[in-house]
Amino acid sequence: MDLLEAAIAGFAARRDAAPDYSETLGKIEAQLGKVREAMNTLARRPAMELTPDEMARQISAAGAKARAEDGIVIAQARGRIDGAVRDMERLAGVIAAAREQRRRLAWAAGGGLLAGMLLWSVLPGVILRALPQGWHMPEAMAAHIIGEPTLWEAGSRLMRANSPQAWQTIVVAAEVRRENSETIDACEQAAANTGQPVRCTIRIRKPSS
Repeated sequence: MDLLEAAIAGFAARRDAAPDYSETLGKIEAQLGKVREAMNTLARRPAMELTPDEMARQISAAGAKARAEDGIVIAQARGRIDGAVRDMERLAGVIAAAREQRRRLAWAAGGGLLAGMLLWSVLPGVILRALPQGWHMPEAMAAHIIGEPTLWEAGSRLMRANSPQAWQTIVVAAEVRRENSETIDACEQAAANTGQPVRCTIRIRKPSS
């Protein structure tokens, strides 16, 4: 009996000395509850309820929608590009028309200028010749064109340009007349009195080399 009482007392002592795990077990249970709730929430998600066929169908539908949206974007871009090409073609046509118009204007301006020059070259002569001869307008116009101050100088320049040799003969004859002016005047008076040609002696200087 003494041994049995001692054994019972030992079991009781070991039971009283065992640690209390109730708090730890409570925490574990709480964590398991959270895990269970999370799994239930995940299980209620639509994706978890999809079958592989349904998922494939939705993926195919999403791809078709994306392709359709891409097609719309591509069509819009193509429309913008086509519009830009049409605008460039229209602009090129406008530029070509403007160039053609400028070319025609240039030809018209050149033709008008040439016609004006021809008319101006002919019309003054017609007008000047229609004026009275006593005004000497053609001669004055010729002197103005040549750039000489007087008609004599203009005529001298024209004769010298036309025939230098003939002009030199005129110059020599004028010089002989000037140097023998008294003798020639007397001879002319004698011829006028007699009504007949008279012999007249004049002096000629040696030509300068």
